[in-house]
Amino acid sequence: MKLKDRVAIVTGGARGIGFAIALRFAKEGAKVAIFDIDIAKAEDAVKKIKDEVRDADVIALKVDVSDVESVKKGVEKVVDSYGRIDILVNNAAIHLGKPFHEEPLEYWEKQFKINVLGTVIPSQTVIPYMMKARKGSIINISSKAAITGEPGHAAYSALKGAILSLTLAMAIDLAPYNIRVNVICPGPTETDLLYAATTEEDRKRMAQRSPLGRLAKPQDIAAAALYFASDDSAYVTGQRIAVDGGMSIVAVERF
Repeated sequence: MKLKDRVAIVTGGARGIGFAIALRFAKEGAKVAIFDIDIAKAEDAVKKIKDEVRDADVIALKVDVSDVESVKKGVEKVVDSYGRIDILVNNAAIHLGKPFHEEPLEYWEKQFKINVLGTVIPSQTVIPYMMKARKGSIINISSKAAITGEPGHAAYSALKGAILSLTLAMAIDLAPYNIRVNVICPGPTETDLLYAATTEEDRKRMAQRSPLGRLAKPQDIAAAALYFASDDSAYVTGQRIAVDGGMSIVAVERF
């Protein structure tokens, strides 16, 4: 119960990594608000968590993380329900890609809106509540692609790289208020999105590139998020954890 009675927001929490984080936080005693553009999937996620975690306190809210008013309304509902916000996980993102020389400006614009502004807007919205409480933990989700680059996904790599720099700047600015900001860089993770975008052979090749010989599971990312959210990391800010089985420290197989 490392997060007993703490209040957490997880963006993009209806499935995949976000769902795994919301579930792990609920198991650790947190009150969790799932922000997702797909309210039906978010409500289904809440049901799944409550089925697995006795007395889980989880709510689903339809929120567009790239829209200031949508985020503001969602955050106000969380504060009305629970009185405060202790943890924010900026997980919501989209993943589009083509080789750089073929990548349309539209891909850059869409991913910037969700992947970058979708981190900035929720953070700026919850920070006043954390400042008032003089504490908080913000966890940004970047990607291994931010460290190594990802063939065929220049915009995604660049914008996830922006999240690394953003995390450092946020950590410096918010440290005087005892608000910690850290970032997780997942490698390829076994989610429905990955399965929809790859073949079994693709996934086998990716697993072979990992020194640990497998792909990440959503629970692996959730464990890192728990560390950053809990008092175990009370003196940790501005730090990056790559949860990628060592992929980012070995040469990338391009062809």
